[in-house]
Amino acid sequence: MHSISTLPVKVEKIFRHPIKSISREEITQIKLERRKALPLDRSWALVHEKSSFDELSSEWQPCTKFLRGSIMPTLSAVESIRTDDQKYIFKHPDLKPITIDLSDHIDRETFVKWLLPVCTDKIPKPTKLVSVADTALTDTPFQSISINSLDSLEDLSKKAGISLEPERFRGNIWIRTGKPWVEFDWVGKLIKIDEVELKVVDRIERCNATKTNTKTGQHNCDTISVLNERFGHQDFGVYCSVRTPGTVGINSVLSLF
Repeated sequence: MHSISTLPVKVEKIFRHPIKSISREEITQIKLERRKALPLDRSWALVHEKSSFDELSSEWQPCTKFLRGSIMPTLSAVESIRTDDQKYIFKHPDLKPITIDLSDHIDRETFVKWLLPVCTDKIPKPTKLVSVADTALTDTPFQSISINSLDSLEDLSKKAGISLEPERFRGNIWIRTGKPWVEFDWVGKLIKIDEVELKVVDRIERCNATKTNTKTGQHNCDTISVLNERFGHQDFGVYCSVRTPGTVGINSVLSLF
């Protein structure tokens, strides 16, 4: 096992997203479990009136069944602050803050009603928050955790001519490697963050959600075109699977086997 650069590669930011593609919460430490997503990450998702989501299924279901920031940018502007267990304060720049207990079905209905004023008539209306027991509604069929590089983000920002915030990429763990894009070289390899071992499974192909300024919920940069034109792909970050559990926090050190 060896260091990836001459300087220690450290975790600088950790995010989780209680509602898929709609909320985000910055945290400082989290305990990871084998073959699981971050606890409370993407535990819920928002379905719409034309969704084919199967409420009787106990299996993972793909993002195409949910309302998300890639098709309704304003959803990307929702922030969340966890206050207790499943209770959150949700904020949006065009709405008054609301406190919701996601474990309560009435509160979940209230959340949907809260969002309606910022929803467009061009997209099917949101109807319900849903979940799958013991399964995070990740973008991958396996329970993934994403790792993203702040160095790659800065390089992409330079190419785009705009400072891009990490939040628009909805990543879980953000690190500094000392060199942009080296994380792509880890695909198929094992990495270790403190005592947590992870398998780097694949690069992350990005969607239109990354075009959105998460402070306003409006498109302000065509990240997909920049990635394709300047790098020949539209990938950013890598998907990982936890192999050995443990705790990861700010300043945890990442090493490559």
